[in-house]
Amino acid sequence: MGSRITIIMHPRREPTRVDALREIVARLRAQGHRVAVRLTFEAGDAAHFAREAVRAGSDLVVAAGGDGTLNEVVNGVARMRRQPRIGIVPIGTANDFAAGLGLPTDMDEAFAVALRGRPIAVDVGCVNGRYFVNVSTGGFGAEATEATSPETKRFLGPFAYLVTGVREFVELHTVSARFVADGRVFYAGEFLLFAVGNGRRTGGGSVLTPRARLDDGRLDLLVIPAMPRLEFLALLPEVRAGTHIDHPGVLYTQTTSITVRAARPLSVNADGEPLHARRLRYSLLPRPITVMAPR
Repeated sequence: MGSRITIIMHPRREPTRVDALREIVARLRAQGHRVAVRLTFEAGDAAHFAREAVRAGSDLVVAAGGDGTLNEVVNGVARMRRQPRIGIVPIGTANDFAAGLGLPTDMDEAFAVALRGRPIAVDVGCVNGRYFVNVSTGGFGAEATEATSPETKRFLGPFAYLVTGVREFVELHTVSARFVADGRVFYAGEFLLFAVGNGRRTGGGSVLTPRARLDDGRLDLLVIPAMPRLEFLALLPEVRAGTHIDHPGVLYTQTTSITVRAARPLSVNADGEPLHARRLRYSLLPRPITVMAPR
């Protein structure tokens, strides 16, 4: 018996993607699946379509896009009483969450995983009411992500974040904030970058929170306090590779709740989606979601 499937796709002005999707949908329907397709054009579309899919009884909701599309789908389904399986077809710019799962980039292969892969439980983080499954960053990393235009992403792909990051480094500045983890002060003072990870990698492949696990019921907190510019520059390759957490100038812990209070509004992102606030509250939802991963 076929499944009820909803595919939510961010087309990115690429007709070839839509043509490939049309062929896949025809094949799925020929196999007896009931398939609905929704194309996104504005922010919020994917979350809205995901909620509609759950209410319509979809067994599987497929996010075909990048980390932003997946983030909206998660925000659409995370609080719903009935939880569908979530499949991922990584056709976005960075696809950090999908890469962390080892998902194939070929559309046909990714759809095969979405239908016949291994269902895994994935914790859902929350920051100021916004849900995320991968990583939330503040400071240098978040500013670089927010400053990367859609045009730059389209032309440069994952390298867009690196190019923008170099430009942001020229104007590097610190911010004062207080980080409280599970009710205890973890750090208070000037910082350059922080990350709260449920997953491990973000920003086109930087492994900011290398000890994070998707199903351990904890959030990993990384803080890089203020340091000389050249020292930070020398640290960045280690941050990229995930070998930075033993550096004496890096702070790292695992926790279940985090509060950040800053001297001025922070530029923060959750799975690449931006928000701004002086006070940030991080926590985990009590119930995980189900994501399809390779067997």
